[in-house]
Amino acid sequence: MKNLIIAATPYFSDRGCHIRIFLEAKYLQKKGVKNILCTYHLGRDVGDFEIERISNVSWYRKTSPGFAWGKIWLDFKLLLLCIQEIKKNRPDVIHAHLYEGLAIGWLAKYLTGDGDVPVILDLQGDLKNELSSYNGKNNSIVKNILVWISNKMINLANVTVVSSENALKLISKKFKSKKDLFVVKDGIDLNLFDKNIEKNLDKKIKKELDQIKRWKGSEKVLVYTGGMEEGKGVRELLEEFLKSRNKLNGWKLLLYGSGSKREFYQKMIEKEEAQDMVWFAEEVGFFALPFFLKLADVAIDPKKSSTESSGKLMSYMAGGVPVICFDNKFNKERLGGKGFYLKNISELKSSFKNKSFSKTVYNLNNESEEKEVDKLFKIFNDLI
Repeated sequence: MKNLIIAATPYFSDRGCHIRIFLEAKYLQKKGVKNILCTYHLGRDVGDFEIERISNVSWYRKTSPGFAWGKIWLDFKLLLLCIQEIKKNRPDVIHAHLYEGLAIGWLAKYLTGDGDVPVILDLQGDLKNELSSYNGKNNSIVKNILVWISNKMINLANVTVVSSENALKLISKKFKSKKDLFVVKDGIDLNLFDKNIEKNLDKKIKKELDQIKRWKGSEKVLVYTGGMEEGKGVRELLEEFLKSRNKLNGWKLLLYGSGSKREFYQKMIEKEEAQDMVWFAEEVGFFALPFFLKLADVAIDPKKSSTESSGKLMSYMAGGVPVICFDNKFNKERLGGKGFYLKNISELKSSFKNKSFSKTVYNLNNESEEKEVDKLFKIFNDLI
């Protein structure tokens, strides 16, 4: 089976959407699928499969999520690349990530005369929700237009898969036929959390892990991993941590991730002279994550709600770390009675005061990426 993956994003950039693309492709390949991934000029080649990129666009350097006008030119170049790859490889399926991927895949298959090739749209969440998270109040007219277009074109896909039940509920309203909509969750790559891979760490990462151990000392560490964009809850977490620092004796905060607001948050900590309490990890890659989670006593997801799945929550569970998060449906479905739930970020200090945290054993039997990709593989087979 040949699968043309369209990733209208700078793959690979160590964030949720890219991790989903990588893991799905990785486990499809284990089932004998040949993947050809078409993407932007930016990013790293991650994955043991063919990656084709558009030619360099020197003036476009954005790797963070969210709308940008420059993406229109990049998507046009990506369309041309996909036309070329469809002619060359004659794929059995087109696996389009994001709405741009759907538009490109649908156009490309007809422009090459391969109109019968099924297109699978793969979404993390609802577009309106995502644009609000990543772009705030900017370009509100453009956002409304993009949402309107996405609502019209979503039925062009033969099948749509989404990452969570929450997204399913919202997106199903846009569908003519509910039978073409499925949930394929973000699963856990259990191989990544194998203890035997520690010997493969490079010297730079080992050095930083040693530095963090010394910084931690005998105190406890709360860890946040993931994007540092507006809407992720990081600003609120830092503000609460700084406000309550005199009441949080014995606790420190480790931030592991990148994003457009990272430098702003670092300056915020420097201004408050709180570098002894907050550490921004230099290493931010997905593949070193298990070793940084081992240093944590508790992990936090400070995002209040989302239509997307939470990959970080799954990583926390795989690492056996107790989790503090908001009291919402998605978090409760995954963590059940083992989660420590907040109604408001101001409850953080009382969580530290009143709770006893210890390493947690989660039931991961139904959370593996391999099981989720089994569902995706069946969808591919049924379409073909």
